[in-house]
Amino acid sequence: MSDTLEARLAAKFVDGRRLATDSPLEALSDRELQVFRLIGQGRSTRQIADTLSLSIKTIESHREHIKGKLGLETTAELAQHATRWVETGRSR
Repeated sequence: MSDTLEARLAAKFVDGRRLATDSPLEALSDRELQVFRLIGQGRSTRQIADTLSLSIKTIESHREHIKGKLGLETTAELAQHATRWVETGRSR
């Protein structure tokens, strides 16, 4: 289990209820969170695909799923939120 997933599970199940610190990023899978972080680091789709040994189409699918889960409409919004999260630890 990844450190990220372990931290999420621990936070979610303290006293059996969600904590006030939950964020929309909680909806992302580990892989989506990994892609989100790489987007925030300024990586292109091709660079992300190469880094994760995945196809460009797979990364594009992850990008679309992330946008849907975070309620974002454009690629620019996705890049802005990802960059803000990488820099500050908060997406909004």
